[in-house]
Amino acid sequence: MRKIKHFIVVLLAWSGMTGCTEFLDPMIDGTITEEEAFANHAYFSGLLNEVYFNLPNLYDIGMDCATDNAVFNDYSANYLKASTGMLSPMFNPFDNWVGSYRNIRRLNQFLDKMVLDPSKPYLTPVRFTKLGTPADSLDNINTFYRLLGEAYFLRAYNEFQLLQAYGGEGANGELLGFPIVTEVLEVDEDLDLPRDSYDDCVKQIIADCDMAIKHLPIQYKGNNAVLGESMNGRASGISAMALKARTLLYAASPAFNSGNDRSKWEEAARAAGKAIVELGGLTNLAGVNEFYFTRLNDKRFDIKDQFLRGAVLNNNNAYENDHYPPSMYGNGRVNPSQNYVDAFPDHEGYPISASASYDPADPYLKRDPRLKQFVAVNGSSLGPNNYHTVETFVGGADAFNPSRNTTRSGYYLKKLLRSGNVRLIPGNQSSTSRATVLLGLPELYLNYAEAASEAWGATMDPEGYGFTAAQTISKIHQRYGASDIYMNKEAIMDPMKFRELVRNERRLELSFEGHYYWDLRRWLQNGEDLSSINKDVYGVKITQENDGALTYDKFLLEKKTFASPFTPIPYNLLYSSSRLVQNKGWN
Repeated sequence: MRKIKHFIVVLLAWSGMTGCTEFLDPMIDGTITEEEAFANHAYFSGLLNEVYFNLPNLYDIGMDCATDNAVFNDYSANYLKASTGMLSPMFNPFDNWVGSYRNIRRLNQFLDKMVLDPSKPYLTPVRFTKLGTPADSLDNINTFYRLLGEAYFLRAYNEFQLLQAYGGEGANGELLGFPIVTEVLEVDEDLDLPRDSYDDCVKQIIADCDMAIKHLPIQYKGNNAVLGESMNGRASGISAMALKARTLLYAASPAFNSGNDRSKWEEAARAAGKAIVELGGLTNLAGVNEFYFTRLNDKRFDIKDQFLRGAVLNNNNAYENDHYPPSMYGNGRVNPSQNYVDAFPDHEGYPISASASYDPADPYLKRDPRLKQFVAVNGSSLGPNNYHTVETFVGGADAFNPSRNTTRSGYYLKKLLRSGNVRLIPGNQSSTSRATVLLGLPELYLNYAEAASEAWGATMDPEGYGFTAAQTISKIHQRYGASDIYMNKEAIMDPMKFRELVRNERRLELSFEGHYYWDLRRWLQNGEDLSSINKDVYGVKITQENDGALTYDKFLLEKKTFASPFTPIPYNLLYSSSRLVQNKGWN
């Protein structure tokens, strides 16, 4: 539970979560000493700010191509190769080991210096407030504790990234996590650390979250700035509460709770429920455009649904460039699958397999409104003023063509794209502002729905929160105008149906945001039956008959082939360690 002592001092010019970094090594250029660096507010906070700077600023949309949600039109894509048999300790595009530990190292260095010292003219290790403000002022002390809370949160966040990626059954049969490192190690100490147990890793993350909750305001209001630093994009108490709820949900899940210990579900439900109560109870969710694109809390905190986000990217068209059809000057990279399209229920919320209104001859009629918002199907309109109509029927402008970057599946991605505003037409381009929401209210509602329904049932509220699992799902539906009919008539009466409904809601709401791949793994029971992660992936071939009628035929696109539900520890780490245990299935 320690960390390598390696003083690389980072100066990060903080400006709306964007800026440049400079590494100052006093052993090389002699321009600054360690003591001087840690006596200056900008230098001192650089370690913390660098970790913020490393937060993702774009979703890893392609990760869903390692599931049955989508496929790449690029056969050389790493996620395609990994999911079709090439994942191994020597090839692992899910690897985040080095990056996460690098961030943890910086945070441990920062926390090591975050000590109040009564012998100094001011208690804090540096003066955090503006010149002219008394050094022992309440503002100075408050800033100290705020930064302390942020450091604990960011360490918990990076610890969770490791647990999510590598937590699982080791080759020795034990449920393992990652080596816990919370101190600054000297170079002459034993650095060959074993993986701690999964439960101990959960406890460590929760402990760091609790420290963050203790020191951070639940939510920021207005433009609360210190030394000109906007609080936008900074961690808050609700960020830590949401991360705690997510961590406990994973710990309660079948893959890590083989005995289905109900108390773990209850603990996860309480963590999510308390966070929702702190926010004032159930509220309507912000609209999708507000949540992802507009009013991104640059100057004010109008969107309370965003708990933590990466840097706001202005004048950006990365998603559209990657995923628009070639006829719109895009590269059509990620193609939603027929499996994903079939996951959208009918207009009353019934799975299409149990729907009285679903018509295979007209498959996009009378469907959940999210289908139209998330997927560009044949006949969909895209682009500003709907200038482009998607044609994926055989012979259409956007149909599969091996010589162009067209769809392999018969569908194009629409979710997360700003298709109503962004154009890529040469000489007439437009872009948008966007943010990657790393922790937000929709996920918190879904976390509560899953944990509470497993602990108490879909309609029970034993803690007196004022809401139930079913009511949180209803708030997700209301965001899009989706129906509660199936849920209220059937699913809440049957725990198995409600479980499947909640899991499907997560699949849709959090799709292409980096959740579904990990959800499939934590839902596995005992890690033996891999059918849910090794599903056959289908597309659709649409043929236009002479009379104009369309026929829809499913065809096989890919066969997913994972040898293990657990992520392999990289070979180079095992080679250099005598104590790391590989995950099951990769020896």
